[in-house]
Amino acid sequence: MEMKKKIPVILDTDIAGDIDDTWALGFLLRCPEFDVKLVVTALENKEKPLERAKITAKQIDESGYKGIAVGAGLPAVDYLDDLGGWGKDYDVSKYPGEFYEDGVQAMIDTIMASEEEVLLMCMAPLTNIAEALRREPRIAEKARVVSVMGSIYSGHNLDKIEKQSDYNVRADIPAARKMLEAPWDITIVPLDVTACIVLGDDNYQKILAHRESDPVIKSILSCFDTWMEVHNCTYYKTHSTCLYDTAAVYIGATGDYNVIMEDHKLVIDDGGYTNDDENGKLVHCAVYWKYKDMFYKFMTDRLCSGN
Repeated sequence: MEMKKKIPVILDTDIAGDIDDTWALGFLLRCPEFDVKLVVTALENKEKPLERAKITAKQIDESGYKGIAVGAGLPAVDYLDDLGGWGKDYDVSKYPGEFYEDGVQAMIDTIMASEEEVLLMCMAPLTNIAEALRREPRIAEKARVVSVMGSIYSGHNLDKIEKQSDYNVRADIPAARKMLEAPWDITIVPLDVTACIVLGDDNYQKILAHRESDPVIKSILSCFDTWMEVHNCTYYKTHSTCLYDTAAVYIGATGDYNVIMEDHKLVIDDGGYTNDDENGKLVHCAVYWKYKDMFYKFMTDRLCSGN
């Protein structure tokens, strides 16, 4: 049987804000469908250079993956540090892979050098992506996008069908518009499917049980310990927080067989809403889960696949 080719992937992440990026990175590392070429951090801290990149490098290193390049993206004014400097003492000079202080240029170079179409997986405001397009518009000819962003029908309030403005759009509206206007294929993973992802019950307990035996899980939960302490949370032993970004990994790996997809022509308004408009960009949108339990089992099995 012919082996299916791995998908070359670049991850753009604002890890160190909400903890879902940490879970998503571990999930990504454990998906054999992907050839992870580069992880670039978005919205780096002007006051603490490379902090997000250090956290990323530390997690990948602790997880046992040695050949994945890491790059630091552009700095931000509004910086969320919810991991309490978990990676602040990590020495990036000892990272067992390439490390780039200009992660945006590394992103451009990786896409342009690839003989295959690159999957650009975006789990952050689109600041880095807009800058990459400004420097080299041709990346849109050699990549496709899966981006955690937007709201089509519903948002964080699961009891009410009501569109909301999503942080990944609202935090840098001009950048989100720039990404949306580029001539590449775009799939978005909006709040409609991401705002309801909480891992619990037997799946969560299985992951907790592998903490000491699995380096990927151990690193995730080490970050999670710090995040929970910063936020004074007490439910650690029963369930996760909302793991928004993990949906992008799942859809990138499996396609659309377990989500309802709709094509919408979208524009972004000044409030950060993704609105339908006949003159907008045609975007593939994940709007509803078919079998969410199947997703939870898939993610759990992949995270625990090192045992």
